[in-house]
Amino acid sequence: MTFLAIGRARDCILALSDRMESVAQSDPNEVTKYYLCDAGGFYLALSGDARMAKDLLSELGRLQPSGADVFREIDRLAAESYLARRAGNVAGHLIVASDGEFKVYTVSIIFGITVFAECNDAVQAEGDSGGTAVCRNLALDMPLADMPCEAAVKCLHSMAGRIAETVDSVGDGGKYGFDVVVFSKSGAVTELRRRTDRMGSIRVSFEAADTGPLLGPDGGA
Repeated sequence: MTFLAIGRARDCILALSDRMESVAQSDPNEVTKYYLCDAGGFYLALSGDARMAKDLLSELGRLQPSGADVFREIDRLAAESYLARRAGNVAGHLIVASDGEFKVYTVSIIFGITVFAECNDAVQAEGDSGGTAVCRNLALDMPLADMPCEAAVKCLHSMAGRIAETVDSVGDGGKYGFDVVVFSKSGAVTELRRRTDRMGSIRVSFEAADTGPLLGPDGGA
């Protein structure tokens, strides 16, 4: 399964996903569960049917839609995937750049029908039901909305680590790493580089980037 989280801090939006993909009768794989447009125009992370999610993310990478076309393309691709395979349900988060700001949506695709809902929660989670339940409980005591960006990244990453310790189907950050993408309110996508096995002792640094970060066991993209 998958754990996806979106957090709203004082001066940024954070998106986090685990990197473990469970495979029947074999060892888990390490994968990226999101797609970030080259120009930073949108971000999409999905959980659920792994094949359908990969197909959608791959096609969006090829098409590079922008603006309202993002919604139309996701809707079209989801319907075509369903018609071709007669199966495949996914859910996740969509972040779209709009008028210099980022808007957050939940995305649910069931039997080829896509539902988008704008979301303003301080912390929003999708994926494994156990992981999302633990996230809701931890988020109650996490004043993320009042935190500056660097503190919020530490907090969200720590929360994801605790969830991975509690829920077996959520990938352990020390083994598989987490993907973290940071969106500043100026509209720039920033990259986070840190080692996952020493999160408490290494300084956070941000650099302007055109693509999202890979926060894997080796510590960087």
